[in-house]
Amino acid sequence: MATASAVSTEPVLRDHVAAGAVISSHTLQHLYGHAFWVILPTIYTALGLTPIAAGLVGSVRMVGSGVSSTVGGFLVDRLQHRRLMILYLSLAAMGLGYFLVGAAPTYVLILGALMVASIAGSIWHPTARGLLSQIYPRRRGFMISVDRSAGSVGDTAGPLLAGWLLAYLLWQQIFLAAFPLALLLMFLLWRLLRRSEAFQNIGARSRGEPRPVIEQLRELRGLFQDNGRILTLLITIKAVAGFGQGGLFLWLPLYLSESVGMDELGIGFHLALLTAMGTVTNPAFGYLSDRIGRTPVIILVLAAKMALAALIALSGHGIMLTVLIAALGAFNFVVNPLVQTWALDIAHGRKLEGTTLGVLDGANFIFTGIGPLMVGFVVEAWGFESLFWYIAAMSAAALVVVMFTLPFARAGWSNRY
Repeated sequence: MATASAVSTEPVLRDHVAAGAVISSHTLQHLYGHAFWVILPTIYTALGLTPIAAGLVGSVRMVGSGVSSTVGGFLVDRLQHRRLMILYLSLAAMGLGYFLVGAAPTYVLILGALMVASIAGSIWHPTARGLLSQIYPRRRGFMISVDRSAGSVGDTAGPLLAGWLLAYLLWQQIFLAAFPLALLLMFLLWRLLRRSEAFQNIGARSRGEPRPVIEQLRELRGLFQDNGRILTLLITIKAVAGFGQGGLFLWLPLYLSESVGMDELGIGFHLALLTAMGTVTNPAFGYLSDRIGRTPVIILVLAAKMALAALIALSGHGIMLTVLIAALGAFNFVVNPLVQTWALDIAHGRKLEGTTLGVLDGANFIFTGIGPLMVGFVVEAWGFESLFWYIAAMSAAALVVVMFTLPFARAGWSNRY
């Protein structure tokens, strides 16, 4: 069993500022990723898409992200000393991908450009969260949840900005701005990370050459030999929850547009509600999981999602729909970072942060990607209202899987530091 690798000193102010820069940079990816869902109904109408064709948009993005996340996580761990460079290049590639979405003249090329942006973002996650996990092992759940909250800020602002900007700009112009914004953010991130000793030691100067593949595979095999059952359950939780999560952000705008008759500004407002509460609740649940364990918090969150989705399905329209969507947002993004944190607890000290997150994110993205297409068939058969019953059912299924993790509830807990 590998011994835990330790940071030579506790993080100081410059390290906290650098960590804040890494976390804040996460916002841009989600800003554009969720602005796209507000724009999608316009594309849906303009191109005359069917529900299944619209579902394919989400599936292509997520499945591409899943495959690249698994491969990228493995490569990130091989290139431990290049992780800061990977962060910079990932940010630039993400901006370039969304720039190409705005420049693409056809639906097929838009799909290709979206895949470029999604692949870049999927490599960002294991790199950034692996660094945060190593630098802040005692606050791992809190820091990764804060990183998720930064994504929620983008998730919230993106739909609002898109709904407002569409009144003044072509949607293509909104996406064309992504690349210059990404380059500016990359430069600011570089300036701050080069001043942080913790990030430089762990992310840039820790090793002078790539990690041997045989050593990495040996550690990975040992990880699964020692903890294979709980890791399989964690992957299954991510997969089942991903089936439900994957349909929500693609189909909620279409539901609000087609069934409720809502305009772009109203759709953007409701998508923002779905993510706004998470900016506060994600760190709170992460902090709580550092204190009482991951399992009880995951159970609470999944039960709440199941109940709220069922209530939305029953509520119809009006103010109650708005209130319940806001409430669902408080729990919507909590499970993923908590499952990631639990896996990192187990993998601590093996220098497999990227690989571990890559495997988990790979499962999540692939099954989240299949989700929109599955919902497409469900909606085709039973109408847009069936979306919320589907989400409730998937949350219930994930909750059942979590019950099987109870014998392993403290797996990795004593190995966190």
